[in-house]
Amino acid sequence: MTSIFDCIQRAVDAGELGQEAGSQTQYYLAELTDRYAATMPMDAAEAMAAKDLAEAARKGARTRLHAAVAQMQAKRRLAEIVETADDPATALTSMLEMAEGSGYTGDSVVSMERSLIRTSMANISAVLREASLNLLGQSRKPALLRDIVRELHGQPTGDGQARTMAQAVSAERERLRRMFNAHGGDIGQIENYGLPHSHDARKLRELGFNAWRDEIFDKLDWHRIIDKTTEKRFAATPDGRPNRAAADAFLRRIFDNIASEGANTFEPSMGGARGKALYNQRAESRELHFKDGDAWWDYNARFGRQQPFDAMVGSLQGFARDIALMRVLGPNPKAGLEFAAQVAERRVKLERLRAVQAGGAALKAADKRVQRITSRAGRARNMLAMMDGSANVPVSEGWANFFSGTRAVLTSIQLGGALLSSTTDVVTLRMASKAIGMNPSNMVSRAVKMMVSGQTKENAARLGYIADTLSNTGAAAARLTAETITPDVAQRLAEFTLRASGLNWWTDRLRMSFQMEFNGYLALNADRPLADVDAPLRKLLTERGITADDWDALRAPEALFTTDTGETFMNPMHFRNAGTLDPEAADQLATRLQGIIEEELEKAVPTGSVEMRAIIQQGTQPGTFLGELARNGMAYKSFVLSLTMMQYRRIMAISGPRNRAMYAAQLLAGMTLMGALAVQLKETAKGRDPRPMDTGAFWGAAVAQGGGLGIFGDFFFSTENRVGGGIASTILGPVAGLANDVGQLTAGNAIRAAQGDTVNLGRDVARFQERYTPVMSSLWYARLAFDRLVSDQLQAVLDPEADAYWRRIERRMAREYGTESWWQNAAPLPDRAPDLSNALGDMP
Repeated sequence: MTSIFDCIQRAVDAGELGQEAGSQTQYYLAELTDRYAATMPMDAAEAMAAKDLAEAARKGARTRLHAAVAQMQAKRRLAEIVETADDPATALTSMLEMAEGSGYTGDSVVSMERSLIRTSMANISAVLREASLNLLGQSRKPALLRDIVRELHGQPTGDGQARTMAQAVSAERERLRRMFNAHGGDIGQIENYGLPHSHDARKLRELGFNAWRDEIFDKLDWHRIIDKTTEKRFAATPDGRPNRAAADAFLRRIFDNIASEGANTFEPSMGGARGKALYNQRAESRELHFKDGDAWWDYNARFGRQQPFDAMVGSLQGFARDIALMRVLGPNPKAGLEFAAQVAERRVKLERLRAVQAGGAALKAADKRVQRITSRAGRARNMLAMMDGSANVPVSEGWANFFSGTRAVLTSIQLGGALLSSTTDVVTLRMASKAIGMNPSNMVSRAVKMMVSGQTKENAARLGYIADTLSNTGAAAARLTAETITPDVAQRLAEFTLRASGLNWWTDRLRMSFQMEFNGYLALNADRPLADVDAPLRKLLTERGITADDWDALRAPEALFTTDTGETFMNPMHFRNAGTLDPEAADQLATRLQGIIEEELEKAVPTGSVEMRAIIQQGTQPGTFLGELARNGMAYKSFVLSLTMMQYRRIMAISGPRNRAMYAAQLLAGMTLMGALAVQLKETAKGRDPRPMDTGAFWGAAVAQGGGLGIFGDFFFSTENRVGGGIASTILGPVAGLANDVGQLTAGNAIRAAQGDTVNLGRDVARFQERYTPVMSSLWYARLAFDRLVSDQLQAVLDPEADAYWRRIERRMAREYGTESWWQNAAPLPDRAPDLSNALGDMP
């Protein structure tokens, strides 16, 4: 029987279809047919492929055929997922972020993005280790970083190390470019691409066009820039000069586009949200080409919004995010999500129609399912907006920067002791290990080795597992605050405090340890087929779409990685290059396996949930009243709520009430014990003896601390939290607490003076300084010395009743907490060591 391929070839032979167009059509047809043939007979697969190809051709020009075909495939896949899901409502959000127990077996954007980023960062690990940012937010080797930037722009430096590192960055960008195109994009290859541009629109507006043009004109390589009016280069030779009038007109268009933030080319319409489909956002050719790396560096220092290191790493991470979105939702992710939501809505409405005859409880249940779809679809849209960045576009840039900057500064002021609260990470690490069949004791042992053994860290690096914070300067702050846009100086200040506190070091080591141990556990099961793998691991792999054939490919001896010390690992990044599958299939499988590891890693050492942020922010944007109210109120709390939601879902996913109760009891016991340890560590760091552990108040605080609600633990028998604010300030957020304290210091004292009440301005000034000095009043190991040697001395000078005030505080602490100070206020040295026996209370 004549196939559609033969028909196309005859059309080409007869001159009815061009050779290039015919070959391209046959290529797409063959690709679609192969994919459909995996689930249906060949003749049906050819017919389905021909139908999709014809529809794609009708919907777009030939240059968009690839994107149209990819979107058609995405629609079929999304429809199948939603129509066959046990719970279509949960499937909508699980496409974006995996929810345990949802029954969803497809890829999720979050896990795919993290998997792709993990691989990319592993591929440029040498760059990260050498040129990443230090505590001050500056490159560890600024001269090397500048040479890397030069080499990326084709400017020879004579530095072999810089050239090798630049080649690694370029190779990774090229790999991601091809992957982006494979999922429906269309980005051409640009020689000596360099680094992306980031223009500060505000600076351009303040400077004006003429001054900006004079700044940039001689930095550009006019030979590489195309004049869109003539489709020719502005300069005929590399050193040539452009026609000044034409060049000025070109730069005027660029300037107006940047300064107006795209408004000069945006045409209002009654269509959807402003913006392009994702596959098209990166498709435009670069318009500005700098002469070399020095020109780019100098321009970026004056007008850029990112530091060079951030621009280099951020461009790769942005690629990973876009590829993940396109892989799951198609070349136009918003359209893909809307399609999935409509399929889900149609499904439940048809189910409700069938329930009409039954009436009663069946109809009410069907109505609830319809309402749930509407609610989950809205949540999914908010989640997607956070992922693609549209939710972070401020309505008022000034107010958004003010509030986000204030929250970042308060992070530096108030969270320098966050490491002391991270003792509970050990519990979540153990519970996550146990849930998938790993030995919790081995997990803890691996973590200890990661912290003290250079060999273990070297093996982790060879596996591609490097510290997250080497490539993400906001990792620690984001874990606790969930901020996504923050003025640079404020973000660096917050990050400095959290790095200096040791939180980055602790989190990185635990996360690297879990991934290594998981790799080792996979390798431990590699000697048997999937059907004989340990039951918890087999359940996890099969639920996440790993087939018996996939497992056989992953466990092939040549696909496993063995260290010099004899340890064997099943590592996705090693597997990708092992050659046991063709490159595309290996990449797909490796990405999926690392995605599974990333999902379990998040349960072991949580960093925060996109879904919880969507629930909290409810689609509000920065720079609006409701948007900033939500962000202020949830500062420091989104991590807590994410942890709670994740553990609740894990418990509900466990089969059998007895097993659920056992997991919950073990989790509560472990978190409470580690919470108790955190409470005592914090008391000691404040200069007080450990609290007696024989009171209900203490164990109430331990439960709250263990659940991540440590800031509320202070309210069990106290009216102020640990940073000095009341319960209202704690609920409304740290910004509200700051506003209240500023108000009390200024207007509050003025009102009291006018009413004839006692005013102690000196005390209020001293306490404000003690509470709101960045870094030193926050770091857990420096705060006490700073308080005694600086803040207390200031209060002693400004407050004539300082001694009486401190005595009242001592009496209150003894009454409410049963503890005394081992380093007295204003004393240059401590009187004694902490009385650890005080923790025993009245125990015999």
